Amino acid sequence: MGAMTRCQEAPVQVQPEGFSQETVKLAPSSKSVIDETCLQKALSAIAAGDGDANEQGFSGSGEEVLSNEVLSNEECTFNQEDSYNEEEECTCDQEITPCNEEAEFPSMEEALPVHVLSDIINRVEDARDLANCMATSKALNGAVKQVNTVHLVCRKHYYDIARERFPVRPPCSYQGSDEEEEEEEEEEEEETESEEESDEELEDCCEMSRQMASSSHGQSSQDSCCAAGRYYTPSRPSDSGSSSSEPHGPVPLVRHQSFKSGCMKLLEHVDDVEQLRIEVDLEMQANLLIKEELHLVDFWLSEPIFVRKWVAACGHSLRHLTLVDYGQQAIVRQSPILRILSESCKQLQTLELRNMFLDTSDISEMPTVTSLTLRCIKMTEFSLMDINQSMPSLISLALISVFGVEEAKFSSPNLEILCLGLSTSAKVVELDLPKVRKLQLKMTCPDSLKVKAPKLAYVAVCMENRDGTEVEFESVTNLKELLFGASHFFTLSQLMRCNPLLEKVFLDVPCMALGEDGRWEGILPHVPLRVPDMESLKKSCPLLQTLSVGPGLWHAMEENFISKQEITTFRRWPALTRLILHTVVLSLETCIAVLEWMLATVPSLQVLEIYVHMDSPVRVDQLFHACMQLGRPRHSKLMMGSWKRSLNFSCFSF
Repeated sequence: MGAMTRCQEAPVQVQPEGFSQETVKLAPSSKSVIDETCLQKALSAIAAGDGDANEQGFSGSGEEVLSNEVLSNEECTFNQEDSYNEEEECTCDQEITPCNEEAEFPSMEEALPVHVLSDIINRVEDARDLANCMATSKALNGAVKQVNTVHLVCRKHYYDIARERFPVRPPCSYQGSDEEEEEEEEEEEEETESEEESDEELEDCCEMSRQMASSSHGQSSQDSCCAAGRYYTPSRPSDSGSSSSEPHGPVPLVRHQSFKSGCMKLLEHVDDVEQLRIEVDLEMQANLLIKEELHLVDFWLSEPIFVRKWVAACGHSLRHLTLVDYGQQAIVRQSPILRILSESCKQLQTLELRNMFLDTSDISEMPTVTSLTLRCIKMTEFSLMDINQSMPSLISLALISVFGVEEAKFSSPNLEILCLGLSTSAKVVELDLPKVRKLQLKMTCPDSLKVKAPKLAYVAVCMENRDGTEVEFESVTNLKELLFGASHFFTLSQLMRCNPLLEKVFLDVPCMALGEDGRWEGILPHVPLRVPDMESLKKSCPLLQTLSVGPGLWHAMEENFISKQEITTFRRWPALTRLILHTVVLSLETCIAVLEWMLATVPSLQVLEIYVHMDSPVRVDQLFHACMQLGRPRHSKLMMGSWKRSLNFSCFSF
């Protein structure tokens, strides 16, 4: 759709993310101020102890995964048995003279208070560094166990390695004979079996690595199956004094550990995870769909087997969950993830799911869930009804780019925030929401739309009316803010007449074509460039003080002005104090002419904000110099800026 379609994503953020900037949180400390000198010594000790950590059974590529997040590095194995050896710490009490020198330094456990250890763990970004912390001291190992927020990201790097292990045949013609198709199916089955066998070998190799590490503690762990390369040749002799000599040739190793296995190793080590986010990053999501990969499930994060595994590890304490699946594998397979979560996660409060096909049948009641966000989700005909019945305590519900809903009949006694964004045309939408205060509707107008919400105060509507449709807002008379984007204004007129208390209004015509990256691609020819009746808006809403104009409506106003040398629907407006304009400036002369006309009709204006698209033929500085020559009201303040992917909605409560 046009500019309004893309810009409406920004103002309505109904889903609480539930994740703070620092993703590693520990129990509250008795001391809030940290001694920086002590902290620097601790961090230096960890840096100096990297070599020791690598000898404790941890290995990794060292690749940075994500700043400010605790991530699962696929090339990192968490061996709890080897993270710390209490017996080795006691060797300083032996009668050997050199140990007296080391005994002068207290251990990390003795030297640092709990709040310093907590801050150290809060600064860890990569899974390999987390493993080093675990191996540095018993105190840090215990601190890692107390982490309650984990963010796991699947990078495209993991996808590339997986496809290198199991190459997918290049695209081929499907016009061959039936025998060729049968042969292809047999080959696919063999390939799937080989993947399963390889995963079993990988687990066996991991187990063997743990046994070797426990039996020969102190040896280099670079022979772990999680090493980055295909082969490994030891670069130094064993520190434990072993007489084993360097091998004559490279030792073959399993190339990498699967992303799912890496997730499990981390989650099984942490005791009480309260906030969990598992996602496939955008670069990997952008992969082109290959038909030969449709049978693979290696990155299907909502796979029932995988979900049950990590739920068994952390479901007892989980309160906030976000799962962003790999859409190319997930959207074609139904997942019972809601059923699994309802059975095992009894403390879950906020839930966000993206890029998957949900099976909502047989969901147990989830009375603690207060916020649900579903984005790019395929649903069944009865999914909304199932969700409504199983989550009676919902306060915030966001359905964004949801497919498969033909009838949306929703009634909730506790819901306060609702975003209803349907990507498929629904026939009937009936909403009975006695407590809702914020509502966003983003869809093609259904045949019948009925909204009953007596406490509704903030509304965003991006909805094209169709001929013969029935739209009714019952008991909606207390609106304070309205965001409206459409080329037909019947619904707008209806809302204006019934809501005299409106204070802020955003209006737009969705005629601007924007790319995925926000790049301006031109004007959509099929969208009529109508201008709403501002005079009726002014008369119906005497308290209206803020008007925000979208780029599509501004273009329509320019076209109207060119043909009539005035804006026929815009007369004197003495109550307006703040005017916000979003533009794609195609002609400086036309833009200035329309702006000058509008300023002459608003003598009470105090703030004028103008935002120019970054791809506009006319730059921001050019428009700014031209605006400085205008005869603005004496006390008005001019603010200039730019926009690309989203408009400025900071003045609105959304």
